[in-house]
Amino acid sequence: MKEVILQMIHRKYVISAYRDILNREPENEDVIMHHSKNARNIGELYNNLYNSPEFMMKNGTYFINNGDLDESAKDFHSNNNLEKWHGKVYELPYWFDDNIDPDSEQYKKNILKLWSEITNRENYTPGSDEFTPIGGVDAIKRPAFYSTGSAHEAGKHLMAIGHLLMRSNIKNGDKVLEYGAGFGQTSVAFARVGAHVDTVDVNKEFCDAVNDVSRFYDVSLKSHIGEFGYNPSGENNYYDLIFFYECFHHCLDIKKTILELRDALKPTGKILLAGEPIFDEICPILPYPWGIRLDWQNVSIMRYRGWMELGFQKDYLFKCFSDAGFYCNVYDDTNSEPAKVYEFTLK
Repeated sequence: MKEVILQMIHRKYVISAYRDILNREPENEDVIMHHSKNARNIGELYNNLYNSPEFMMKNGTYFINNGDLDESAKDFHSNNNLEKWHGKVYELPYWFDDNIDPDSEQYKKNILKLWSEITNRENYTPGSDEFTPIGGVDAIKRPAFYSTGSAHEAGKHLMAIGHLLMRSNIKNGDKVLEYGAGFGQTSVAFARVGAHVDTVDVNKEFCDAVNDVSRFYDVSLKSHIGEFGYNPSGENNYYDLIFFYECFHHCLDIKKTILELRDALKPTGKILLAGEPIFDEICPILPYPWGIRLDWQNVSIMRYRGWMELGFQKDYLFKCFSDAGFYCNVYDDTNSEPAKVYEFTLK
C-alpha cells in the first residue's frame, strides 16, 4: 500500500481502515478523530490496527518465539521488514502459569524467568538492565522527544506534560518527586511553575542531564540516582505530588513500591501516572493481571535493550492502589494517548 503523508488523516481513510482490517465501523467520531490526529500517515494507521488486541483476537493470534527474537529485534531497531511481524505476539512458554496469585512471589519469579528467556540475560538488575545510553543528545537544546525531529511526536508529549501540570494542582513552593525522569522535561516544567522538584533515575547520565537543565533554568530541580520507591528527601509525608511519565511500567515490585510512595506522600497529596500501558481487558498482548507485554515490538526492544517492559490490567492496578488506601480516577485525553492521566489520592 502506498504511504500517503498527511498532517491529519481524513476521516474517510480511518473508516476505510476499520472496514478493511476490523470488518466494522469505528465506534464514534471521537475514535475517528483520535486516529486522525495520532497516526502520522496511513501506513501507521493500518499498522496500529493490525497490532491491536481486537485484530489479534478476531483473526487468531500469530505467535513468535525465542528463535525469532534476534531477527525481530534487528528489524525493529533498523525499521525494516516490519510488515513481516504485523499482529504477532510472543508465545508464552509451557511452564508459565497465569492461574496463580498475581501478588505471590511465585508469580513474580515467573515474570523474571520470562524476562530472562526474552532478553537472553540473567539476574535482572534495574541499575544495569534499564540503562539507556543518551548518545550525546543535548539535554538543553533538543532532548527527549525534540531529538526525534517529529512535530507530531513532540506534540503528543507536550500535551501530556500540559495535562500532568493541569491535573496536579501544584502551586509555587510545593514539593514534587518524579521517578524515571529521563531528560527531565516534565520535571523542569513543574520547577518553572515554582515547585521544588526532586527526580530519581537509575541512569547517571540522565541524572547529569537533569542537573544541567536545572542550572540552565536556575530552578529548584535536583536529580538523585536510585530505584522506584527511593525517597530522596529522607522524610515521610514530604511530597505534594509524586508522578511517573512513561516509566511506571518498569516497576516490578508494584505493591511494595506503592506503599513506599504512600509513606513519602503528604496526606493531601496525589500520585499521577501518564503514558502507561494500562489495559481495560485481557487480550493477547497482556493475557494476565500484570506482566510482560507480549506484542512483537515490545519483546523486540526487550531483546535489544534488556528492559523490563510490563503492562497492567486496570482493575488489578486500581486494586493495588485501593488496597494501599488510595482513591483512583482517570482523566482521558482524546488528542494524545500518552496524555491519559491516572490519579491516586489518599482515602
